[in-house]
Amino acid sequence: MEDDLNQVIERDDRLLKEYLQRNNLTPIETQLGYYYSKDSENPTGTQITNGDIVGAYYEIRTIDGHLIESYLDESKPARLYRHLEGGLIPRAINFASGLAKTGESFTLYIPSYLAYQDYSYQQLILPNSNLVVKVKYVAKFSETELKAYEDGQIQSYLAANALTGYVKSEEGIHIKTLSEGASEGTATSDGSIVRIEFKISYMGSETAILESTPSTPTQITVGSSSNLKFLNLTLKGVKKDAEYEMLVPSHLGFAQSPQVFPFLIRRDLFDKGFVTQVVRPYEPIYFKVKVVEIR
Repeated sequence: MEDDLNQVIERDDRLLKEYLQRNNLTPIETQLGYYYSKDSENPTGTQITNGDIVGAYYEIRTIDGHLIESYLDESKPARLYRHLEGGLIPRAINFASGLAKTGESFTLYIPSYLAYQDYSYQQLILPNSNLVVKVKYVAKFSETELKAYEDGQIQSYLAANALTGYVKSEEGIHIKTLSEGASEGTATSDGSIVRIEFKISYMGSETAILESTPSTPTQITVGSSSNLKFLNLTLKGVKKDAEYEMLVPSHLGFAQSPQVFPFLIRRDLFDKGFVTQVVRPYEPIYFKVKVVEIR
């Protein structure tokens, strides 16, 4: 297997060098194997460092010019990932973050072993594709700054869509009570086993990412350390038949996962076991839940 990997590296390095020579390009070569040129500098920007949550715009093409995705419209929210090993697919975009200050733009020339490797997706991504990526690193966030940023996104979404009835919890979850549930019976506490019907989607989307069905409610032990944080916070002290909608910031939900560009391939990567979480990190989610049984 090591011999196979070495052959892949040698092949990609050769093809990438031939591409650069053919097009009279002289970017800087890195020890990791990708190349970069800095297209615009921002001396007053803030240096991106290890652990930062980074916001970026980008365009991804193969060296043959095939467009995989263009996300350069800065009127849209920047796409976020954490600048740590394993924080982003393709990896080289993440690696180059450490060379950048906020507001700077790069062109990256990336061998497939630092991109999608031998992964393929329909006709969009072919195996062993070497890439040319335009990327602008526009922002970075600490954990505290990300919480404020996401809360602003939620507030703006509620105002723009004239949505009312949501109450913000102390932890930052915006909750709307659809039903208080049964007037009698015991409310849940730590250790209670509850069966719920639920739907999870991205904020503003009708398409479910994950959902139960009436015939297959999901069972959860309230207070379990294996639960997502927002479940323990919102399913404690509720009664049978209670029903809620909520907007959940990522630090209480699905923050700890690699980001994937383009977003389109995430489900496929999850189904094939390349990422362990189907929900994207670093953005709020919509969660609707009904408690159908308490034990």
